[in-house]
Amino acid sequence: MVIAIIGIIAGVAVPRMSRAAESSRENALVSNLSLIQSAIDRYTAEHGGLSPGHDSKGSVDTSEGVFEDRLMQRTDDRGDTQKDGLLGPYLRSMPKNPINGLRSVRIDGAAPGANTHGWHYDATSQTIQSDHGSGALGGGKLDIDLDVGALGELGMEVAVDPK
Repeated sequence: MVIAIIGIIAGVAVPRMSRAAESSRENALVSNLSLIQSAIDRYTAEHGGLSPGHDSKGSVDTSEGVFEDRLMQRTDDRGDTQKDGLLGPYLRSMPKNPINGLRSVRIDGAAPGANTHGWHYDATSQTIQSDHGSGALGGGKLDIDLDVGALGELGMEVAVDPK
């Protein structure tokens, strides 16, 4: 009898704990996207409209190392990293994508979801997106109950589940 009750409790508790872990990763993903996008927006505002994905002439710079350095180090008004630069830093470190565990950023190139990097930066729209593959979290879409407008501003594809 005791074993049957423990089995019933386990049958109810395990799926709930699994969903809680997934929900935690989803919330961390949204938080990290917001943090990175905010850093990009501050950088862009302080550098005369040039994002960390653009060089001082306005051309797209696809070097992920340069992109990350511009957000995590001091820079001059042209975006060149300098120890005594007046602007930045905007991030202490590049946040990890909690879904695929990667911190790297791909600038343009393959569409988000290639799962080659933690993040995908679109230089045209100046937005950051998760690059986790389609095998995680329902095919690369997040089914979460949050402010859909805010998620859209973060460049996230959102599928709303009307539970």
